[in-house]
Amino acid sequence: MTETSAQSVTVRLASGQELACPWATSVRVDRKGDLHVMQGLRRRAFHPCAEWVSYTVANLRRQPEGTRP
Repeated sequence: MTETSAQSVTVRLASGQELACPWATSVRVDRKGDLHVMQGLRRRAFHPCAEWVSYTVANLRRQPEGTRP
């Protein structure tokens, strides 16, 4: 059985556009404010500081019944 990604990253750009990155495993913001969306050790997407406004990470794993975070 293959496990699917446990999270999804959405990047909101300054233009108002939202980009979904369901393959993302991590997000990194460097000292200059540039956003790097990673898949494992590879950078799959890059957004310069002036281009992106925010990012959201959504947990896609189901919580067992009767438990709350």
